Amino acid sequence: MDESLSEQDIVKEYMRSPVISVDKKTKISEIAKIMTEKNIGSVIVTENNKPIGIITERDIVRAIGKGKNLESTAEEIMTVSLITIREDSPIAGALSLMRQFNIRHLPVINDKRELVGILSIRDVARAIDNLLEGD
Repeated sequence: MDESLSEQDIVKEYMRSPVISVDKKTKISEIAKIMTEKNIGSVIVTENNKPIGIITERDIVRAIGKGKNLESTAEEIMTVSLITIREDSPIAGALSLMRQFNIRHLPVINDKRELVGILSIRDVARAIDNLLEGD
């Protein structure tokens, strides 16, 4: 289906910003509290406004299941093999990356590799929905 998405539909049009991010020394307990309060499924770990990792609800559950405690830090549990996408990329490219790497959240970066947004699978679904409606 992503082949039918318009090349004019770019990530920047569908991403959410500002992004909720944390420092690598933030404790799991604080991250869980942020995710609950903001009703989000992931946070981006940044250093100098550049994404260095991501923590999802799944990462927190896995970490606790492996014996980590709530005082453990973001850098201990974050996924560092971070897949990102540029804000000027076609939305079809985002869908392809999400399918290829089986991920639900894509940090969005600018040409300086700075974090400018986040794109979730829901955002991509909205892009597809808009296309189907002829928006």
